[in-house]
Amino acid sequence: MFDHPQDDLLVIVALVEFSLSFRDAEPGTADRALELADELARQHGIDPGEAVFQLLEVDPQRLE
Repeated sequence: MFDHPQDDLLVIVALVEFSLSFRDAEPGTADRALELADELARQHGIDPGEAVFQLLEVDPQRLE
């Protein structure tokens, strides 16, 4: 979608954060943001949660 490889990851994380922040105030918009994040993540073969780890270059195994 964008030029830099991590741009899509950043968009996914931002959409998820928006969804969580506005789920009470704007539930319809929050749901749509989460749907978009999921769709974009699937295009990269990941789920939205994995986008955070990839964007921050964190190994999720180290957090357990």
